[in-house]
Amino acid sequence: MASVYAALFHLYWMPVFWRVVLYILAGLFGVLFLFRVVRQSSRQIGIDEQGVFLLERGCCKRLLFIRSNDVQLIAKVDRSQFLLDRFWPVYRVIYRDNVTQVQYRILRSFAAQQILLRRSEAFKKRMDRQQAT
Repeated sequence: MASVYAALFHLYWMPVFWRVVLYILAGLFGVLFLFRVVRQSSRQIGIDEQGVFLLERGCCKRLLFIRSNDVQLIAKVDRSQFLLDRFWPVYRVIYRDNVTQVQYRILRSFAAQQILLRRSEAFKKRMDRQQAT
């Protein structure tokens, strides 16, 4: 019964022009989805002596971790030379599923160390300012 309704819908209800437009839009969305999947898979993350970096489309970006937990790591892209980043920072989320388990453990450990180090440095600066006044 459903196939009869589908056949009637195609043959009598939908004009050929709209059917062609529908197929073209569906194909366009499919191509855009595949392009997005291919483009997003080119990201690589790693650690070197200067910290964590994200290699994205041939451009190396430094990351400063903001938050870490068992599921995701949230990092801010370190672009300190741009004034706009003070008001509109760029964040990257690294999910546990995007990297291997060993790499995620290493990144999570590094993120925890980086977050604690930044907090202690901020606390030292605050205490120095209070002692100076």
